[in-house]
Amino acid sequence: MSARSILVSGAILVGTLPAFASQPSGDPARDCPALANSAQREPTWYATECQAYIPAVKLLPVAKAGTAPNTIGDPAYQLDLRATPNTFETFALPNAASPSSAPTTTFDSYALEHDNASGVLWAIENVTLALGTVNKTTGVFTAGPTVTGLVGTDGITGLAFVDSSSTFYVSASDGTESRLYSLNTTTGVLTNIGVMGAPLMIDIAINNAGQMYGHDISTDSIYSINTATGAATLIGATGAAANFAQSIDFDKSTGVLYAWIYSGGGVNQFASIDLATGAATAVSTPANKEYEGALTPVSLQSFSVD
Repeated sequence: MSARSILVSGAILVGTLPAFASQPSGDPARDCPALANSAQREPTWYATECQAYIPAVKLLPVAKAGTAPNTIGDPAYQLDLRATPNTFETFALPNAASPSSAPTTTFDSYALEHDNASGVLWAIENVTLALGTVNKTTGVFTAGPTVTGLVGTDGITGLAFVDSSSTFYVSASDGTESRLYSLNTTTGVLTNIGVMGAPLMIDIAINNAGQMYGHDISTDSIYSINTATGAATLIGATGAAANFAQSIDFDKSTGVLYAWIYSGGGVNQFASIDLATGAATAVSTPANKEYEGALTPVSLQSFSVD
């Protein structure tokens, strides 16, 4: 038997879970070991069937109460992949746990990015692989060209650009290696830039200067990424154990990188990232959510950390 910690509604519960086994109890077709690090959304049965494979939750340092941002941000957007059906939520940065609206939506995506110049929210639909735009009020997806050109069994994990007049970049992974692509937004054709040297780069984000970063959930670390070659350089560990589809994005007005860090079983921590060390600091803890997200520009913010 092994002790594990689970965060439930802000409390830490320490309990005893079964030791690792080759298969979960229940349906043997449900392969828990194969999902120990997965770029897909968490299956609805995973938390029940695969308890022994859910890592101990690593709670991040939290921004002190009363030192949350001096100015609440402009609207930010997050697609809840854990809801049935999905919900498309709007919140004021950094209050990811308190959305102001959450209409249901039929589209599914692991790749969202907001064009701050035009106000357009772009997405790659996960089922159809269509590139398109999202209505920021209703969450309705309007499809454009189908994305083609993925290498082998690569699955799309992220979308990033400075603005719509710049290069669109797509990250993808086959579970053992991640690749960076450029995307032709007219035709949907991807061009393979190169391998990253990281197994599961779950999302990418790019700042106003054109510097790209990524979050790998196999190593639970932040990387800088060379957009000319795709090569990723390790910065450091986030301090959290992440699994399944999730997101990072820049507040391009302040240069702060944020991450929706999902650990499984509904445990989600919305965090700022130290670009020098990779360390994450929780600024909000949405309960029972798994998010793909996108941010818009906001006013200057400041936090202090215990």
